[in-house]
Amino acid sequence: MAKSTNKVGLTDAKIRSLAPPVKGQQEWPDSIVPGLRVRVGCSGTKTFILRKRVGDRWRNITVGPFREYFGLADARKKARSILLDIENGRGAPKPAKEDGTTLTGRLMFKFLWDQYIERAVRGRKRSASEVERIGNKFLIPRFGDRMADTITRGEITALVEDVCYRNPEKPTLREGRMVHARLSAFYSWAMPKLERLQANPCQYAWHPPLGKPRDRFLNDDEIKLFWQACDKMGWPFGPGFKLLLVTGQRRNEVFGASRKEIKEGIWTIPGERAKNGLAHIVPLPQLALDIIAAIPKVEGSDKLFAVPDNLEAVSSGFSKGHPRLLRLMSELQDGEPVEHFVLHDLRRTAATGMQRLGAPMPVTEAVLNHISGSRGGIARVYQRHDYFEEKRDALCKWASLLSTINT
Repeated sequence: MAKSTNKVGLTDAKIRSLAPPVKGQQEWPDSIVPGLRVRVGCSGTKTFILRKRVGDRWRNITVGPFREYFGLADARKKARSILLDIENGRGAPKPAKEDGTTLTGRLMFKFLWDQYIERAVRGRKRSASEVERIGNKFLIPRFGDRMADTITRGEITALVEDVCYRNPEKPTLREGRMVHARLSAFYSWAMPKLERLQANPCQYAWHPPLGKPRDRFLNDDEIKLFWQACDKMGWPFGPGFKLLLVTGQRRNEVFGASRKEIKEGIWTIPGERAKNGLAHIVPLPQLALDIIAAIPKVEGSDKLFAVPDNLEAVSSGFSKGHPRLLRLMSELQDGEPVEHFVLHDLRRTAATGMQRLGAPMPVTEAVLNHISGSRGGIARVYQRHDYFEEKRDALCKWASLLSTINT
């Protein structure tokens, strides 16, 4: 039996500092919620449990593992919810097999989440790795051993708030929005399996509103500085960043490109690499072809930006490449700082440039592979024109303007 002591007041900091016992387990009770305690095993694992008399016997009910995103405050909330269920006659939650052999097991959040990842995410969404990361980091530690149909919008709101404001001095609102969006998508998928759930609990849960749409694009002087900085950077970011500006395509589409996708001056981005899942044809202007021709080949790989030591991977490290680009641009103008921009703003710069040169909005959207706006809704169903020649004309005019700016 686990050894218990009443001498320690629990806090997250104190729990983190608890040393594991030499053997067996040791427990420290909470002074706020009756029966709640943290159990520390000799392996160092720390788990919140709730000791409560149910009927004629005492039960040790697992509340959840102590994690970065499931601390003492979360354990207290969950323990109070369990106590309320017991007092209202609903009984204590029963341990369930996670293999789905019982109805209870099939309704556990972790079991359903694993099903969701396997059946609806992995291999079907380009964002699969990000969905799994959010699940492993935020959702499973918080809700993994809960019945999916008992999680409330208040609990989801608390989770999103914790993610957004875990560092009050530097809120991570975007990550909070992502957690809410991924959880909402999961519940939309799981609703047919959850008979007792009347609505998606994320529907009215709080999440940060979308920020103001970005409108940053580079002017001609900035474009010239950008081009010169790219020349100084060299491979892979120099030519890669140039291609972002010349073609207007997305970062992952450019840096994941291979030479076999480019034939007779036409770049075909396969559907599995395009954000909207639709294959995209990009007529490349001569300027883009010249940049590609100068990119060194990595032996054993067909990719434009292959990693020599790992031929299955492509160049990344944008968190270092992008700041270096900004520094070089600043140095080129005698240390004067450059107004901050992100790599996606190069895509907006290309779109703005094509509009400036007279390209109609549907053509610009076709170049960007957008399916919203003038190419969305009913127009997408009935308007099947691919704008190939119009895209070629717009991209060639844009490349000509870039060449003029950089001479």
